[in-house]
Amino acid sequence: MATDPPIHPTETLTTPAGDQADIDTEMVPVIRELWRLGFTTTACCQDVGEATAGVRAQRDVPLGYGGDGFIAYHRGYALLKMPVADAQRLAALLAETAGFGDRIRRPWSVGSWRMNVPLEPRGPADEALLHFPRTQISLLIDALRQRIGEPD
Repeated sequence: MATDPPIHPTETLTTPAGDQADIDTEMVPVIRELWRLGFTTTACCQDVGEATAGVRAQRDVPLGYGGDGFIAYHRGYALLKMPVADAQRLAALLAETAGFGDRIRRPWSVGSWRMNVPLEPRGPADEALLHFPRTQISLLIDALRQRIGEPD
């Protein structure tokens, strides 16, 4: 199956399972720290709106998503896609930090995280989508680096 070319520059990392994954360069330190702490990630993006607009501009056939409203809503937001249990564990960890507590606990506030689990016909999806302002990437890296030691 053909895939769209990457919009953001990427770096290829070896996952904890030994597979190769292309990771947006701004997200590389986030992903490395999450893996170090024992989290599983399945996708990420350093700017979902920008990436969607870029893919849409390169395609002759519509994406099936990614209209103007979608792009505007997601522009400036990074993405982490994780199994629900890992997303909950990350949210709980960050909710206890000074830098992220309110951003996690108070949805729809300026700078807050948008976290959801899509509802599918069979029930909730297995993976959660965590969108957060791209400007918080470096703060997230710092918060994760302060979590030294083994996973909980």
